[in-house]
Parts: sequence; structure tokens; C-alpha cells
Amino acid sequence: MLRRTASACAAGGVLAAGAYAAQGGDEGRRSVLLGLARADEQLRPALAALLPAEAFVALYSASRTPFLGALAASAGCGALPSAPSIGLRAMGLSFRNDLGNAAGLDKDGTLLDFNYALGAGYAVVGTVLSDPHSGNLFDFLGGLWRGNAWTPLPSSGGALNSLGLPSKGVEPALRNIAAFRERHGVPPQRAEHGRPAGDGGASFPVGVSIMGHPAHGDPADKLEGVLRCVRLCLPLADFIEINESCPNVHHGGGHGGDATAELRKRLEAIVAERDAAARGGGRRVPLLVKLGDLGEAEGTVRFLSRLGIDGVVALNTQKDYASFELPPADRALLDSYTARYGGGLSGPPILDRSSAQAAAAQAAVRELGLAGRFVVVHVGGVQSAADVQRSRATGAELRQWYTGLMHGLARPEPDLLYERVTAPERHQRLRAAMR
Repeated sequence: MLRRTASACAAGGVLAAGAYAAQGGDEGRRSVLLGLARADEQLRPALAALLPAEAFVALYSASRTPFLGALAASAGCGALPSAPSIGLRAMGLSFRNDLGNAAGLDKDGTLLDFNYALGAGYAVVGTVLSDPHSGNLFDFLGGLWRGNAWTPLPSSGGALNSLGLPSKGVEPALRNIAAFRERHGVPPQRAEHGRPAGDGGASFPVGVSIMGHPAHGDPADKLEGVLRCVRLCLPLADFIEINESCPNVHHGGGHGGDATAELRKRLEAIVAERDAAARGGGRRVPLLVKLGDLGEAEGTVRFLSRLGIDGVVALNTQKDYASFELPPADRALLDSYTARYGGGLSGPPILDRSSAQAAAAQAAVRELGLAGRFVVVHVGGVQSAADVQRSRATGAELRQWYTGLMHGLARPEPDLLYERVTAPERHQRLRAAMR
């Protein structure tokens, strides 16, 4: 089995890409990486059929971090075109366009240059924690490798992850954000409602996703860790996203009314920290809350808005696996994976649910008279230009992707990815003019 796994690694090319990037490479490194990504996506169904589930999961779990590191290192290899500005303003901030990466992709801010150059409308760094954390560690292939678990679902385009919030801690992430801002002349924005959107290049909000440290069992310690992250992030973040929905860590806080009371206590403390900084002469930084399920949307929007929260991000990865339709091969892989690693489902299989909840949240915003004061950010299954149009039809002002972004990098002309999915008509006109 080990020989078969090694052969699969060579065929997929992802680990080879990480090793190549680590050696330095040349200005063609990005092209090599994206070419290997295309080859890997074509080979995935065959690899899933060829390899035992454990070996397939081990291959992609071990490949994930080297490949993302290679993408980060490739950002300096020549200039990439930026997507056109669509003049978007939300939360009082200017955005190049309405699509950015979801939390979980860029854990520590090392991919900011790559996403900026690729044409993203904005970026989310994290989820960051108050102190370093290894995430959920599992033994693979009889203990030959130990790390975080992740796997694609090749037939549906979905993915499963059980990462458990690996993080180097908040300070390294903030150093990376500060260095990015200095390199590109992208200062933190002051949220000002009623002003027109700024021009594309500098209008690149950087948000930071924050959550309580999973190792902090005491709720007071966990909250203090969150507040410390908030205090440190306020000077550098354009907005802050409070992650209340990671499916791969234990939240504590009880159930039902107890859980709501704990959530209220946390969010009140976070809002108070933000507001105190603003009264002291700092910027008023918008606060978002990311959820795995909105429940009754109008009640959730009302609850958050009354606390001083500026918007909701919906939805995080999902764990009620039987609720989603998957091809038989993907269902077998999901059953094998989740029996051992648990984890959350993302990508196209959850698009219907996330779209419905984003639409319900936006309807609640209108019903409660909060338009322009409470933002809905749609995440979950967005992958194509058609998906972006469907997401916009929900009324959500912004959207995020992760699984879809990785899929898009394996498509032809990855350098034009954001233009293709956020401004498809303009992209088609430009392509026609070039023929």
C-alpha cells in the first residue's frame, strides 16, 4: 500500500509542488504549481478509486500545507492582473469586488499577497487564536505521518476537513498583515457610511477571523483570549469575524438557553472592547459573526444587531452528513472519513442550504429595517460565475469561498479567475476582443 501511495503522490503532483516551491524555483513557479493543480484535479477521481480511503485521505492531508505554502511563495513571481472594481461598498468599507476567501484558507496571513494579486475583492485571515495551536492531530498510515485531516470529494467537488483550528497565534498573523499593508500601500480603512467606493487597487479590506482557543476549558479564559485577539487586531483589521461555528472543536457553554446566554455574554464583551477603542480615538471596526446555522433567521438577525454586531456570515461547514446528496463514490469516502476523523462538509453539496439561509437572513434585514446597517455575507458552495450570480440574487452584499477557490485555480486561465467569476460579461467581451 505504501508503494501505491507514493506513486499516487507523484501522479497527483501536489507534494512535488510544495517541494519545488521550497527550493526557490524561478519566475515560472506559479505556472508549474497551477499546472500541477490542474493535473491533480483530473486525477482525483482515479486516485480515489485506486487507493484505499485511508491512503487517499493521507495523501491530501499531507499535501494541503505544502501546497498552500507554495502558493504563498509564488505571489512574487511576476505580476498578476487584478479583477476590475465594481464600486462596491459594505459596512462602510470599499471593496474591489464582492468575493473574497473564507476563513480557514489563509490561517496566518501568508496568502495575502497571492489573493491580492489574483484579484480577490477582500481577504479573511485566520481563524486566529490567542496562542499557538496544533489543531486536531491524527496518525496516518500506521503512524508514518501525523497531522491535520482534510480530503476532497472528487465527484461532487466538495471537501471534508477536521483541521481543528491550527494556528501560529495572533501575533504572527498580525505581523504578516502589517507587512502586506506596507508592501502594497493598503492602509486600514475607516468605516464611513454614505461615501462612494474607492478605487480598485487600494480598496482591499482585510478581515481577521477570531475564535476562543480550544485548549482553554474555562469559559472565562477562553473569553479573555478572544478579547486579547480583538484588542490586538483592532488597529490593523478592516473588520473582525467572530467564529461561533467551527464544527471541529468543542464549544462548551451548554445547550439551548444556556448557550444563548453564553453567546450573548461573549458578544457583549467583544462589542464593548471594540466600542471602547473607538471612543478612545480609534476606528470603529465592523464586527461579523460566523454561524453554522441561522436557526430562525429573523430572530438571529435581531439578536445580533441589538448587540451591536454589524453582520452575519453564513454558513460554516456542515456536519449533518445524511442531509446532503452525494454521488456514491463520494458518499463512501465521506462515511469512511467521518467515522474516523469527524469533520465538516463544504463545497457545492452545501450550496442549496447556504443560499437559502443567506436569502432568509437578507429578508430579515429588510423586514427589520436594517438595510445598510447590517450586512449578510454568504459562504458555502460558491464555485462558479453562475454560483456568484445565484448568491447575489439572495441579496447578500458579500460572499466568500474556499473549496471553490481551490477548484478555480485548477481551471484554465487561473490568473483571470476573479474576473471570470465576478464580472463574467466583461470577461467575455475582453476575450472576444482579443480573438
